[in-house]
Amino acid sequence: MNEWAVYTTDGRIDRVYSGIAVEALMQPHNNEQVTQMPEGLDDSTAYVVDASVQPKQPMSLITTNNPLIADGTDEVIISGIPSGVQVEWPDGQIDIVNGDEVGFKVDLAGFHTFKFTAVPYLDKEITVEAIAAT
Repeated sequence: MNEWAVYTTDGRIDRVYSGIAVEALMQPHNNEQVTQMPEGLDDSTAYVVDASVQPKQPMSLITTNNPLIADGTDEVIISGIPSGVQVEWPDGQIDIVNGDEVGFKVDLAGFHTFKFTAVPYLDKEITVEAIAAT
């Protein structure tokens, strides 16, 4: 059986269908499209461009000043973020980054995890440690 990528116009693979071509062509809803999925890739490691399934590329993010002091002043900078990447902040807020970096200050000691997501890139998580101020 072949596998088929059911994808959106921005190239995000919504799901993978296993079956014959005639059935695969009946899977898309709304503005979705379908194309054959090559072996070795799945919806978390691939995206679609020009009806061709391509492997996602890693994000080369750089973190400075990690760990930081949890005093509300000390700041961690996460840079190397491609434009259009969605960042989920530790509090659950979601923003689209249109620059190269984000900064993070906190007064609560502990571990704070950021999630970075974009269609052509592999998802990436960065955990920042905040150490109690003395």
